[in-house]
Amino acid sequence: MKLSAAKQLLAELQHYIQLVENYQANTFESKVIYEYALHENVSEVAKIMNELEFRVDDRKVTSSDVSAVLKQKPIDELHQIVSKNFKRNKKLVQKFT
Repeated sequence: MKLSAAKQLLAELQHYIQLVENYQANTFESKVIYEYALHENVSEVAKIMNELEFRVDDRKVTSSDVSAVLKQKPIDELHQIVSKNFKRNKKLVQKFT
């Protein structure tokens, strides 16, 4: 890796860290985005949302509910980044199954 590429990657990662650490998760959607940024695991996010007693149509949150939020049109910069990560992870999983 070239030094210039490493510096660019470092800057991008620092920006991502800053976005996550300063993120205001005050709605169901924003909480899903935040938790996915932390865990990058749809099932884990669904479990956390249920532990926090969030409900979708008076039922527990499922992995499909989390995926639906991540597939929505991005509402902010973190959502945009997380959506790209979700799509990349989904392709990797499909490749190995």
